[in-house]
Amino acid sequence: MGIPASWNRKSPAIALAIVTLLAGCGGKEAGAPKGDNTSRQGGPGEEISVAAAPALRTPIPRKIEFVGSLAGVEQVTLSSEVEGTVEKVHADLGDPVRKGQTLASLVQDEFVFRRDQARAETAQIAAKLGIAPDAEGADVEQTSLVRKALAEYDNARKDLERRKDLAVKNLIAMKDVDDAEARFLVSEANVRAAREEANTLLATLRAKRAQAGLAEKKLRDTLLKSPIEGFIEARLISTGEYVKVGTPLFRIVDDHPIRLLGEVSEAYATSLKSGLPVDLSVDSQPGKTFRGALRRISPASNPANRAIQVEATYPNDDRALKSGSFGKAAILLRVDPEGVSIPKQAVVTFAGIEKVFVIDNNVARERRVKLGDDLGERVEVVEGVAAGQQVAVSHTGKLVEGSRVRVEAGERK
Repeated sequence: MGIPASWNRKSPAIALAIVTLLAGCGGKEAGAPKGDNTSRQGGPGEEISVAAAPALRTPIPRKIEFVGSLAGVEQVTLSSEVEGTVEKVHADLGDPVRKGQTLASLVQDEFVFRRDQARAETAQIAAKLGIAPDAEGADVEQTSLVRKALAEYDNARKDLERRKDLAVKNLIAMKDVDDAEARFLVSEANVRAAREEANTLLATLRAKRAQAGLAEKKLRDTLLKSPIEGFIEARLISTGEYVKVGTPLFRIVDDHPIRLLGEVSEAYATSLKSGLPVDLSVDSQPGKTFRGALRRISPASNPANRAIQVEATYPNDDRALKSGSFGKAAILLRVDPEGVSIPKQAVVTFAGIEKVFVIDNNVARERRVKLGDDLGERVEVVEGVAAGQQVAVSHTGKLVEGSRVRVEAGERK
């Protein structure tokens, strides 16, 4: 608001009065009393009643937390090794099974015929050789073919020697000697041929025995047996179904013990070692913790996420842990006996900054803190508070640096 120049020229007194009036009004606004904000925020002028608790020396377990999936120590998909029709199913979903227990059987008629045929062919070859069908390590010289040829050879040799003696005494003609020598040479050739034939028959006998053994195996394979001890996780066949080689029949899991597979940051590589305790919690068992042990550690880090795969095992005697479940785990590296903890109520968080108020001679002193592990009702303090110091645990929203406080009787722990 300005003063017209004509007023200044005509009446200096009037102008001075107006200026004085305006100044008075402005001074009244500037001097208006303000609320005592310091008092409302619990400033030094007000004594605030608070509860306090000491920062305690607390053993802090140092853990590596990770998530993983549960799996049986052994998991097998049982498949058929032969083609055939399912005659009977002996086990179903959830059934306990022993190693070697028959879970299903196929119709055996065709396999029995094949086995009997292979056995008959084996016996036929063995008969030609003059040995038992199940004889092991047969000697060629002991086969009937070679023994007969050797006998004829020996007789021809002796006959030739006798005829030569008679020819020297001119008792027989030389033609008789020549005939005897020819018979001797033929018998000698027959021995070689007999040995060759016997070797061929022995090779055939071994092949027939192998065929008979394979037929026996295929017959046994019609009884589908569990390769492990465990429980039926899934039954995939029905009676009367025709199955081919490789058809999945059952899924079997051995979950006693059970294992947990997961990954931890490669930053912990030097801290990991077999045998460390691993605590596990699962959604299906709320409030319950299972204690296992670290068993296997991958020697290499996954370049995709810079993590190391680990495996822990749990006894699982009561089968409370189920294969395929999701679990949260923590590897216990060590227990730090020099940790410091305070109640969670003492921590004030604002704009990402965490602080507490330390009570010193009935005065609140603000301390920015660095927190560590969550301990349930308490929290670890890595920096900012020392063991033994008292911290405010109530009315912390009213406190500021330097607030005067009165500690309530019966301080909180």
